Parts: sequence; structure tokens; C-alpha cells
Amino acid sequence: MLVPASTLKLATATGILQQGGQTQQLVTRLQMVGQRVRLVGDYDPELTSGDIENLALELIPRIKGPIQLEVTPPDPEPYPPGWSWDDLSSSFAPPLSALVFDHGLVPLKLNAQGGQLQVKGPPWAPSTGMNLLPRLGEFEMLVIPGWDNWVMAGQLTAGTEEAVTVPMLRPELAAARLLTEVFKRNGVPVEVIGPGPGQGGAAIEASHRSRAVQQMLVQGLAESDNLVMECLYRRFRRSLPRAWAGQTLRVVDGCGLSRYNLVSTGQLVQLFQSEPTLVDYLPKAGVDGTMKRRAAEGQVRAKTGTMSGVSGLVGEFTGVSGKRYRFALLLNGFVGPAAPFKRAEDELVGLLVKNL
Repeated sequence: MLVPASTLKLATATGILQQGGQTQQLVTRLQMVGQRVRLVGDYDPELTSGDIENLALELIPRIKGPIQLEVTPPDPEPYPPGWSWDDLSSSFAPPLSALVFDHGLVPLKLNAQGGQLQVKGPPWAPSTGMNLLPRLGEFEMLVIPGWDNWVMAGQLTAGTEEAVTVPMLRPELAAARLLTEVFKRNGVPVEVIGPGPGQGGAAIEASHRSRAVQQMLVQGLAESDNLVMECLYRRFRRSLPRAWAGQTLRVVDGCGLSRYNLVSTGQLVQLFQSEPTLVDYLPKAGVDGTMKRRAAEGQVRAKTGTMSGVSGLVGEFTGVSGKRYRFALLLNGFVGPAAPFKRAEDELVGLLVKNL
């Protein structure tokens, strides 16, 4: 049993394909019952702040008088078990929410003037202060579990401006701040309240539909996009492939970023045997996604996986005989860069292509 890293995304895709989920669209709704307005997310990983603003603008002509905007409760598990805390400051590990938007990231500009730190950002950026962690070394922004704000570590030289992109800490609060700004800008008085009990009566609704899940899967696998695959994993109820039912393994997230995941290479090959269309969703070696710079010999289509001490390559190739073969390679426990191990993976697949 080995840590699969992002090759686990194949299991998420297989579970969705076996449900027929690839044809679905994800629907984000802005609903109003009486004077209460709520935003209902659907784990759309491609939702943008512009999409949310458009929902508000669509609803505004139908609003009469002041409204109460409900803040959506936070996701009970914004970070899956086994995500390394020092990954949480990275763009590839934003917190999860049914209402995540703008890929879970916030652009900020930091300016140090007269001993004061000025923070400029979009309307959904928190207005509260920023924690400071004085230390020597390079300046960086951190997300630390248990801290309510972003943490500025290191030194920012007076008179300089630093542009940073940081993960949203609470996407549902960011969405509420964005909606509040749009409503007020358009003359609608807003009171922000907590979630309330369901109310009877017909809801006035504006909705945004995503593109087909099939297209998201192609992009999520090609680019190894953690947010896309983790959102889809949750949206489709964390379903595992049918071929894995009753087997000994451990899956705790849908993107493979958790170090608690454990599967075997044989179980990864089973995914292609149980869902033959899976290979059609994979990037081609030498052509696109994370396979663009990998050896293209043998018409290889595969999913890569990389984290500290882990490298993997799982997919299908065409041998010199013209036959197609499925394979899975996982390496765990090495120290140092993954590059030499990836070269070894490519060389091994190349030898198989020439001899099969």
C-alpha cells in the first residue's frame, strides 16, 4: 500500500463516471423568501465573483425594500485529514466550501508606509487586521490553522508594495461580503444575519449553471487541479469506484493531497478495467497538461502524481505490437527532487512500449 498523490484523482473521476455524473451541470442559486436572501452553493469549482455579482444584479429588480442576507454555514471539513498545514498557504490547497469562488484565492496588495501596513483587496477580502510573525528571511503570507487571519511572516521593507495571492480563509463569508457590496452599491439596504430555519412560501430565484462536469474532469485531470477534483468529489458524495468495494485501502480525499491515502498499483489499474472510458479523460504525453513534457513514445495517456517523497504515473500506452496496455507506477519514500524518478518512470514505460 502506497501514498498515491494525485494519481488518486483517477478514483474520483471513476466514481463520478460510474454515476453518470459527467453530463450534469452544477447550479448555484441566489434565493429570496420574503425579505430573506440566501446563496446556495453546489461545489462549482469554476464559480467566479462575477457570476455571484450577476446573480445579485438579476435579483435586484425584483427586490422591494430592505433585505436580510443569510451567511451560509461553513463547510464542516474545509481541509481534509492529512493535508499538510504548510501547504495551506499555497494556491493548490485552498479551503473547501460549496460556495468557493475565484478558485478560492484572493489577490492582495500590501504596502508598508510610516510603520503601518496597508492592505488592499477586492470587496470580499476581510477588513480585519493581519497577524504578524516577525522573523528573518524572505517575506511570505501564511495560513496557519487556528489563526483567524492571514499571517505575514518576515519583513516588508518600508515604502515597498508587495502583490500576493492568498487562499480564502472562509469562502462563505467572502461570498456574503461580495453580495453585501453589490446590493448596497445598487441601493438595496442589507442586514447580514446568520442562517435561519427554512421558511415556507415560494422563493424568487436567480441561478448560475456551470459547464458540464465532463469538461471539468478533463481539465481537472490534465492540470491535476486539486480544487476541481476535491469539489467534484464532495458534490458527488465522495463516491468510490465500484471495483474498490470491500477492498483494503484508505481514501480520505478526492484529489490525493492527503498523506493518509493508501492504495496499491493493482487497485489503480483496476480503475481502467472497471471504467474503460476513463482513459479518454487523460492528457497525452508530449501534448497537454502535466504530461506535456513527458516522453511521448508509445502514445502514452496518463495521470501524474507528485508530492514530497512521492511520484506516480498511471495510465495506458500502445506497444510496438499495436496492443494497448494499462500500467501503474508508484514510488514512495525518496529524498530530494522528483525529477530523476520521473525520468526513470518515462524510461521504464519506453522500454515496455518497445518490448510489448
